[in-house]
Amino acid sequence: MAALLEQLKAAGRIALYLMLAFMAIHLWQDPSGSAQATVDFVKGIGNFFASLFDKVGEFVKGLTG
Repeated sequence: MAALLEQLKAAGRIALYLMLAFMAIHLWQDPSGSAQATVDFVKGIGNFFASLFDKVGEFVKGLTG
């Protein structure tokens, strides 16, 4: 079982390196498009957490009366 876990870790590490290489090549080929995609991604995460905090606040407010 430990050998299988080690193989899965190695496969995950290889997949991570391939993803990083793909992102680096994509950034090299289209820097402005990659920058816009990154900004959109970060903006989406920010909107998600803003919505989450608002809903949690409403939930807590509803619990307290």
